[in-house]
Amino acid sequence: MNTKLHTYRRSVKLSIAALLISLVSACGSILYKVDIAQGNFVSKEQVAALKLGMPRLQVADILGTPLLVSVFHADRWEYVFNLKRQGIETPSYKLTVYFKGDALDKIDGSNMPTEQEFIDSLAGNKK
Repeated sequence: MNTKLHTYRRSVKLSIAALLISLVSACGSILYKVDIAQGNFVSKEQVAALKLGMPRLQVADILGTPLLVSVFHADRWEYVFNLKRQGIETPSYKLTVYFKGDALDKIDGSNMPTEQEFIDSLAGNKK
């Protein structure tokens, strides 16, 4: 009799465990996932404010602290931005500024959005 009770309890525990596992795996697709922003957002307006020959300090004042500054490439600052959103494919943006000495020498980067375009994309109002 004792073994039948033990077997019954064990089968109930296994059934409950299987039910919980199936519930958790079914809910996995509807869980909220947080938007993840990585890097520095640089707008088209900020890029337009840059002028060749500007000192590093002034460039940093306009663009902020660069995400990547290499020890091996001290004359290059990289500004990278990526936003990961659930169910929405968003582009990555990269801007690289080059210096000769202390002066801005070259600006290279992908087509940056305006501030309003970026805000609209966050709100889902993309036209």
